[in-house]
Formats: sequence, C-alpha cells, structure tokens
Amino acid sequence: MLPRGVSVTLVEPKGPVNIGHVARLVQNFGVEKLYLVEPKADLSVAAIYASHASAVLDRAVITTFEQVRKEHELLVATTAVRATKGSNLVRRMVRLDRLHEILSLSASSSLVFGRDSTGLTNEEIGMCDATITIDPGKEYRSLNIGHAVAISLYLGSRGNKGRKSVQGRKAREVFARSFYELAVASRIPGHKTRNALDAARRIAATSSMTDAQLNMLSGVFRKAVNTMDSAQDRGSKT
Repeated sequence: MLPRGVSVTLVEPKGPVNIGHVARLVQNFGVEKLYLVEPKADLSVAAIYASHASAVLDRAVITTFEQVRKEHELLVATTAVRATKGSNLVRRMVRLDRLHEILSLSASSSLVFGRDSTGLTNEEIGMCDATITIDPGKEYRSLNIGHAVAISLYLGSRGNKGRKSVQGRKAREVFARSFYELAVASRIPGHKTRNALDAARRIAATSSMTDAQLNMLSGVFRKAVNTMDSAQDRGSKT
C-alpha cells in the first residue's frame, strides 16, 4: 500500500475526463488528498467521470504550486521528457522501483503531474525534489495523465510497510546549502557550483539518510569551509 501522507497534484489540468479518472484513482489507492493547481476544467463535469469518487473532487484543494511545496516535505515530479544534457540535473530520473522507498522517507509527499499537453516546466520540476518517468517505448512516449497516475500510484504502493527513517526538507536544504558553500570555497567554476546545489538537493531527497545523518554531513562540510577560510586568511597575512 502507499506510504502515509502521499497526495496527488495536477498542474493546470484542463480535461474533465482525466480529472474525473484521477479522482477515481485517488479513491482506489487511498490517497489522502488531491491538489489541483489552477484547474482549467469544470469540476462538476469532471465529477461525472469520477463515477463513485465524486466526493474526492468535493474535497480537492484548489491551490498554487508554491503552496503545494510549502505543505509537503517531498515533491516527486513526473515527466515524459528526459534530460538531453548531463547538466540538466532536474530531469535526471529516479528508478521507478525506488518510488515507494522515496515516498516512505517523508511524512508528507505529493506526486506531481503536469499539463495535459505540455507537462511540467523546467522551473516546476526544479521546485520538486525528485523526478520520475514512465517509459512506454520509443514510438509515442507521452502517456495520458490518467494512465500515468494509475501506474505511478501502483508502483508507489509496491513496497514494504512502515517507515525505517524520516527525512525533512529543512535538513535537505541545510545539506545542499553546506555542500554548495564547500563548492564555492573550493573555487569550482560558477556553472558547476550552481549544478552542485541542484545535485546535492536531489542526492539528499533520493537517499535513505535520516535528518541526523544529513545534519552530520552538513556539519562536516561547514567545518571544511571554515578550515579553508582560516587557511586563506593566514596566507593573506604572510
């Protein structure tokens, strides 16, 4: 079954049929909440296609993407578009067989699905903590949203019950910022330094490290930066 605290977020959905089918899936899999970011469809029409799950739409939270991020410790973006460059870290994918594990690490998480036609933007994916894709084949890689939600929820529910550890966004951000500061102190070129921040965020989000472990590593990074700064100060005085 799905870990506790998992929700589904649809960004600017405009197809009432898809919204209705997703509502039914939300009820099928026992998802706690459905978030709709600026929906473009008539939800009363969508309720017709939700069958016996129309109450899910009555309880759906109409909100903004920023608010969804604030309310969850972990966001998992879904996209059909893979990275074409190694530097595009936000579109580097997590293996689908790890989805349940990653969702289990956070007290609250949401699977985020993009627009019916264009999906999620790079900026929106960048606001998420991990990215997955479902690869149906080479001919036509983009799935219908309802199908993508069904597959993602099924895979997210396949795993051992219980949480071995819990990881929060604050600890991940401290870890990523400390790693970034170490990269700056090491005089890594600017574009690589920016990538280091994104990489550290995603490494933390897709690891099995607890807050305590992340904080320990953050402390090591900060100590290294302080040591390097002190050495530079001594060097400048000689």
